[in-house]
Amino acid sequence: MDREAFAEAEAGLRRHDAERWRTTLFAGGEARERLVALYAFNVEIARVRETVSEAILGQIRLQWWREALAEIAAGGPVRKHPVVAALAGARPDVALLTGIVDARERDLDDAPFADLDALEAYARGTSGTLTRAAFAMCGAEGGQAASDIGTAYGLAGMLRSLPHFSRARRCILPDALVAQAGLAHEQIHEGKAGADLARAVEPVALRARELLAKARTAGVPRAAHAAALPGRLATIWLDRLARHAHDAFAGGLQAPHPADIWRLFLANLLGRF
Repeated sequence: MDREAFAEAEAGLRRHDAERWRTTLFAGGEARERLVALYAFNVEIARVRETVSEAILGQIRLQWWREALAEIAAGGPVRKHPVVAALAGARPDVALLTGIVDARERDLDDAPFADLDALEAYARGTSGTLTRAAFAMCGAEGGQAASDIGTAYGLAGMLRSLPHFSRARRCILPDALVAQAGLAHEQIHEGKAGADLARAVEPVALRARELLAKARTAGVPRAAHAAALPGRLATIWLDRLARHAHDAFAGGLQAPHPADIWRLFLANLLGRF
């Protein structure tokens, strides 16, 4: 792997997705480098919506990444970009990564998700597929358990980012859940949802927990345990959310806790996620 490209890719990952970066510390040797390259790629496409002013520009950027992935698949020269170079050296499953790019098209649409099923489908197409790719980077078969872990992490992450999205007036909670809570999206954006917000947040959190429990029952290969550790981070955060009565706007919920790295260490030591 191109060492300079890898260093740049890792710096970007650590800056923009420190939690996934920390999970890579528990992977050994080549597997860790491959995970870093994969997660750095995810940072690039996950941030497209935030870095463009119009949807058409986002579509152009996502197409750029599809073409970059096609170059990697062809095995020839690739474009000069540190993440592309690092990813080429990681020998990814390009079909899975192309699927993630396709799923990210939804980021360019500001319309709310219709219901919890639609929100879960988005989380599965993005974070769920990413975790399947991460298992493959570790030389393990991901399958349903990997998809469920990643989907749960994605759902928890969207709840965690609710204050950020609300400030940008983007609707993350599904229409159906917001309506069932007797709210409107504008009330959430303006910080006027009050205690009713928990009635829209809790079903998403419970679904994430269900998916994690299902994955734990199925189990994951030891070789891919570092790739499963985001599931442990999701559980840690969902527990904090529950202690705050599912108030996603509660102070301190968005920032990582200094002890989380030790919780990851213990989970890895015990083979849990």
